[in-house]
Amino acid sequence: MDDDDEDVRDWATFGVGVLGDQDSDELRDALYRRLEDSNPDARGEAVIGLAKRNDLRVLPKLIELLSQASTDDRAVEAACILLELQDDAGEWSGQDYVTALRQRFER
Repeated sequence: MDDDDEDVRDWATFGVGVLGDQDSDELRDALYRRLEDSNPDARGEAVIGLAKRNDLRVLPKLIELLSQASTDDRAVEAACILLELQDDAGEWSGQDYVTALRQRFER
C-alpha cells in the first residue's frame, strides 16, 4: 500500500482493506495512512477498510467525504458499515449519514 505507483496503492488498499478480513494494528495504521493518499480511489478503499474494522479514526475523513456536495459511494458504504445498515438508507443525503454517525459515535 506504500508503493510509488498510485494504481498499485489503490489495488493493494482495495485488496487488503475491502476484500481482506485480516486485522491488526499494523494493517489499520497502513489503512489510516491511505486516508491522505493522492489517489481518491485509494482514499475511498481505506475509508471502507477502516470502517470494516470499526476503527473510529476514520470518522473525521468519513464525515468530510459525506459533507461534500456530491456524496461518494464508498463513503456511503463505509457509513452503512459503521451504522450497521444492511443497505444504504435510500433517500438519505450525505448530511443524514453525518447526523447519524455523530449521534452514534460522538458523545
